[in-house]
Amino acid sequence: MGFITIVVSVDGNYPGFAVSDTCYKIDVREKERLLEIAKKENISGILTDQTDISVPTVAYIAEKMGLPGIGYDCALRFTNKFRMRQCCEKIGIRMPEYYQSSSLEEAWKYAQHIGLPLILKPVDNQGSRGVSKVIHFDEFKDKFFAAKHYSNEGFVIIEKFFNGREIVVEGFASDCNFLNLIIGDSYNFDLIDMFIPRRRIFPTSLNDRLKNKVLELNYRLVKGFGLKFGITHSEFLVDENTGEICLMEVAARGGGVFISSDLIPLSCGIDVNALLIKIAAGEKASIDAGAVRAGASGYICFYLPEGEILGVRGIEALSNFPGIHKVFLNDIAVGAKAPDMKDKTHRLGPILLFGRDRQDVQETIDKVQKTLTVDVETPTGIAGIRW
Repeated sequence: MGFITIVVSVDGNYPGFAVSDTCYKIDVREKERLLEIAKKENISGILTDQTDISVPTVAYIAEKMGLPGIGYDCALRFTNKFRMRQCCEKIGIRMPEYYQSSSLEEAWKYAQHIGLPLILKPVDNQGSRGVSKVIHFDEFKDKFFAAKHYSNEGFVIIEKFFNGREIVVEGFASDCNFLNLIIGDSYNFDLIDMFIPRRRIFPTSLNDRLKNKVLELNYRLVKGFGLKFGITHSEFLVDENTGEICLMEVAARGGGVFISSDLIPLSCGIDVNALLIKIAAGEKASIDAGAVRAGASGYICFYLPEGEILGVRGIEALSNFPGIHKVFLNDIAVGAKAPDMKDKTHRLGPILLFGRDRQDVQETIDKVQKTLTVDVETPTGIAGIRW
C-alpha cells in the first residue's frame, strides 16, 4: 500500500520484523516510551490487530499525537473486563453477577455471595490465560492466584457461571457507524479448566431468531461503547432453551487466528485490514452493506499429547485439498517435543478453510482429520492428534 512500516514488539521469531522498514523490540505496553519513539519517527498513523494488549497503547499514542484513534478511555472499555462490564450496565445490557478484587479475603466473600459454580479471570489479559471454572470452594484459592498471576494490574474478576453455546461475531466500525459482518460458532477442547478454542466456523448454525438476537445485541454493545472505527471481535454465550445471551467479551480489534485478516474476507468478501490501515492513516473508508456477500470459512486447531513426535503423515496432501486456504504446521517435525497443553499458545495449526456454505467447510474438516496423522511417544504408549 506504499507505507513505510515501523513494527513494535517484544523480541521473538515474528514475521513482522522481517517485512518492516524499521522495528523496535519493546514491550507494547510501554506506552510512554513508545510515544517518544512515535514522535521521533513522526508517524502518520498507528494501529494494531488480533491482540488486546496493545489496543490501549495505540489509542494513547494516537490521542497524544492527534492521529486517528478510538480514544484511550474507549480502549480501556474494550480491554479491561471490569470496565467492560460496568459499561454494559450503563447502557442497559444485563450481565451475570460479578465483582473485581485483588485480595483473596475479599474475593472469597464475593465468591460465597455469588455461589457456585463461578468463573475467575484476569481483568486484563488475553488468550484464556488464567481463566478457570470453580465448582468446589476448596479449589478457589489456587485458581484465584492463578488468575491474578496473569493480570497486569493484579485484579481478578469473580463472575457467576453462565452455561451456554459459544458464538462469535466479527464487525467493522467507521465514522461511528457499525456493521455486523459475520457470525459463527466456537468449539473448545474438552479440557478441564481450559477454555481454548479448537475450531471456529462461519456462519453459525443458530436458528434465525437467536442469531438475529445476538447480532442486535452486538450492535448495541459496539455503539454503546462509542467505538469510532475499527474491526471488532465479540464472544457470547447463548442459552438455546431460554434465549438468554451473556457477553463473554467484546474487543476493539479483529479476531485472532487469522479471523480478521483471512476468514472475514473469505466469508463475506470484505478486506477489513485494508480498511483499517486507510482509516488509521487519515483516509476515508467504509463498508457498503450491499457489498457483503454470503460465504463460509473457519479454522481448526489440535494439540498433541506430551511427548516426542515419532511420525507425521499427510501435511503435504493438505495443500492440494479444495477448500483449504492456508496451513500452518511448520512446528510439527519428527523428533520435536510436544509440550503439555497449558493455554492457546500450545495449540497446533491453524488450518484455514473456506467454502460456499457451512456444509462445504465441514466436509473439508472431515477430509483433513482423515488425512493428517501424527504419532507421539508418551509414557503410556503411542498416541495421536487430539482434535
